[in-house]
Amino acid sequence: METKVESRERRGKPSHREDLRGELLAAAVSYVTREGHEGLSMRKLAEEIGVSSAAPYHHFPDRRALLIGVALEGYRLMFIQATTLDPASPQDDEYSTLFHTFVGFIRFARENSNMFTLMYESELVRPVLAPEIAEAQTIGFKLIRREVARLAKHLTEEQRAVRIATIWSAIFGFALQSNRSMLRAHPLEPTPDDLAPEVVRQALRLIA
Repeated sequence: METKVESRERRGKPSHREDLRGELLAAAVSYVTREGHEGLSMRKLAEEIGVSSAAPYHHFPDRRALLIGVALEGYRLMFIQATTLDPASPQDDEYSTLFHTFVGFIRFARENSNMFTLMYESELVRPVLAPEIAEAQTIGFKLIRREVARLAKHLTEEQRAVRIATIWSAIFGFALQSNRSMLRAHPLEPTPDDLAPEVVRQALRLIA
């Protein structure tokens, strides 16, 4: 009896590809974005692109390594979105870099909720943060620290650290609660799209 993989390979999809790792990663990113990471296995990924069940192991030694690769791609895409300023928005405010970065982060979390879960709530971050994920997150924190240092020269280093921790807690907490439909903002109940910029503005007031 012919298997699904054999059937696909008979249709001109051999296991040997020029960039099999890239195909595997792209397929895994697509799967996680659609379905979440919990159901993704190496065998299922192989079936997604029509290669043998052993083929993914030549590029990813195990499922955890694959998920780390997917998460790192998520961070790459998130940083692009979060740091790309909207040309239609005013850019003359001294807080504009942080404002657009945080609003972009919240937007990415909402539009890519399954990927966000892998990046920030999965086995890759608990009980111990994977070193590769820690390195990716450091990129964002460096940007935040640089901007806060520029904007808050009147504060001591310790005071700036407290402000950064408070601001990040507000931004990340808002993104997380939005994705889990846990926001309660009675009596008006504004939508997350409307509320996000105001939450960011309020958080940035801590720098002043």
